[in-house]
Amino acid sequence: MKVTDCRLCKTGHLGAPVLDFGKTPLANEFLSTMQTQELFDLQVCCCLQCGHYQLNESIAPERLFRNYVFVAGTSATNVEHFRQYAIHMQNTFGLTPSSKVLDIASNDGTLLKHFQDLGMQVLGIDPAVNIATLASESGIETIPEFFTAEYAQDMLIKYGTFDLITANNVFAHVPDLDNFARGVKTLLNHNGIFSFEVSYFSDVCNRNLFDTIYHEHSSYHTIAPLVSFFESHGMTLFNVDYIANHGGSIRVYVCHAGYINHTFQVPEQDNIEHVVAKLRDDIVNLGHNLRVRLSELKNNNKSIAIYGTPAKATTLMYALGIDEHLIDFAVDDNTLKQNTFTPGKHIPVLSPQEIYDKKPDYLLILAWNFAESIMKQHPNFSGTWIVPIPELKEFCA
Repeated sequence: MKVTDCRLCKTGHLGAPVLDFGKTPLANEFLSTMQTQELFDLQVCCCLQCGHYQLNESIAPERLFRNYVFVAGTSATNVEHFRQYAIHMQNTFGLTPSSKVLDIASNDGTLLKHFQDLGMQVLGIDPAVNIATLASESGIETIPEFFTAEYAQDMLIKYGTFDLITANNVFAHVPDLDNFARGVKTLLNHNGIFSFEVSYFSDVCNRNLFDTIYHEHSSYHTIAPLVSFFESHGMTLFNVDYIANHGGSIRVYVCHAGYINHTFQVPEQDNIEHVVAKLRDDIVNLGHNLRVRLSELKNNNKSIAIYGTPAKATTLMYALGIDEHLIDFAVDDNTLKQNTFTPGKHIPVLSPQEIYDKKPDYLLILAWNFAESIMKQHPNFSGTWIVPIPELKEFCA
């Protein structure tokens, strides 16, 4: 469904696309058998009123998130990041064992497990029934529902308010941010903190992280529009941390208006219009260089496999023209993706054991944000690693 209104300020002033990736399949719609898939426009537009960036196509959340294949705990880097995050929040805001923590889009409960280990009361909510069930079975109570303002009223009756509400890597996914914010405000204690991590669109443009653009990510956040957005909901954005997660993200801190009297200074780099055009050129150049290199290897009878098939891999392969003619197979640590085919390109996804059985000459890491840990995890791989983003590099094993 086409979207013409801004997801933040609700005006109908959405401009023409500033980035256009053509039509792609849904990034996490892996297949058990090869078949034709539905394609959707993947275009980023800017609101002419508030400057918010977002897609102009909306996909039903039920289709995107009810049966999910991303599992946070499969990455050691991710687990450690969330461990440090929990400790930081405890130390910064004086959380105690009596504190209550709610994580929205809590996935397998990886973050909440760290808060639980610190003695706090935890609750998760996530619409992916398969993942929420796994989390609950592991001891992290998780509600298998979408978080909405209406459902927050039911949660308030059953669970009361929370001292900390987190929503990491989800604020970009929400189609109705106004409704989401109202739900958070309902459940946030009067002196509570709402904190969320989200990819920073300035870093996406400056660091060539274009593959983080896909249909699950409805919004591409900068800070200035968020300041105004939370003010309109009687809340205050009082601080932002810049973090390296996913190539460049922001950790945003919000409270009820009046609890913390602090005016956050929006950074100059938040104004990114001038670098969007450069990103378009960078995508073209990277695509040319990568295709030339992979074609050269194939012409020399070298075998090439992909390591890691995150959602971003779908955008990367479509944007750069990488397909089954250049790639022999893919592997992924996530067992939910193994023995499937990648969206659109239909490259078989196998267990990482196959890199030792099939012995590819080159491994193209599309989970590039975990490249270092992946290479350390496989010291016995005897070929060459290729990391395409943020710039094309090769590492001999």
